[in-house]
Amino acid sequence: MKITKIFNNSAVLGVDEHGREAVLFGRGIGFRSRTGDIIDDSVVDKRFVPGDLASTDRIVQYLEDIPVEDIDLADSIIAEAKLEFGQGVSEHAVLPLADHLSFALRRLREGMELEYGMHWEVESLYPRELAFAQKMLALIAERRGVVLPDGEAIPLALHFVNAQFGAGEMSETMRITDALLAVMRTAATDLGIEFDAQSVFFARFVTHVRYLILRRIRGQRAAGIDPSVGDAVRVASPLSYSVAESMADELSARFGWEVEEEERFYLALHVYRLAGQS
Repeated sequence: MKITKIFNNSAVLGVDEHGREAVLFGRGIGFRSRTGDIIDDSVVDKRFVPGDLASTDRIVQYLEDIPVEDIDLADSIIAEAKLEFGQGVSEHAVLPLADHLSFALRRLREGMELEYGMHWEVESLYPRELAFAQKMLALIAERRGVVLPDGEAIPLALHFVNAQFGAGEMSETMRITDALLAVMRTAATDLGIEFDAQSVFFARFVTHVRYLILRRIRGQRAAGIDPSVGDAVRVASPLSYSVAESMADELSARFGWEVEEEERFYLALHVYRLAGQS
């Protein structure tokens, strides 16, 4: 790969023999380099590939604004997130997370503290990500010698959700969160009950809807369900199936894709189990 543009001492734009571009990050990678130089892979710490989730300009803006040590910290945290949540965690999450961490650490140095909303939503919809975020606050304290406020676990958790959804901007995760809340409200209203956000059945219900959305974003389909099982659910609990239909319609209206019959049966099963526990 050779250099086509130098952004600063730590970032250059490179192109390989197939014409594929990447922003290459590494301490001193741009120092005393020139356009056309062949890049020594040993000095490359991270490669950021421009694409739908991040343009070259956006990547460079991040690299110019964020201290190197904050990018290293975010990279370590995303590596931990991959171990926790699987390889579906997107590498594109490193720079947005680094940007957030850099801002949070700067606010702490300046004696500022922000109050974050969405505590109930994150605790109810993303408990696993919240627990992991709380662990990462301890890692940040260990690595940087500063203790961020407990409330920082909320936006950190949303970054980990965002990384799993593969969304480019946090606004997309917020849109998905709004959709999750909307279908939960639809189910609660149609069933005439209030859900126990601490119950195992509620957690399974939310997880199923999350991954329904995630599969569709990634262009994947659910594994097939035995039609006789689906028919049995529809006969045994027409209300559960009706609620599932309403939820599916809500998702279709919000995202513009159809929820397939198999997914509706799965939704009905979860509604049936959840209603029986409420």
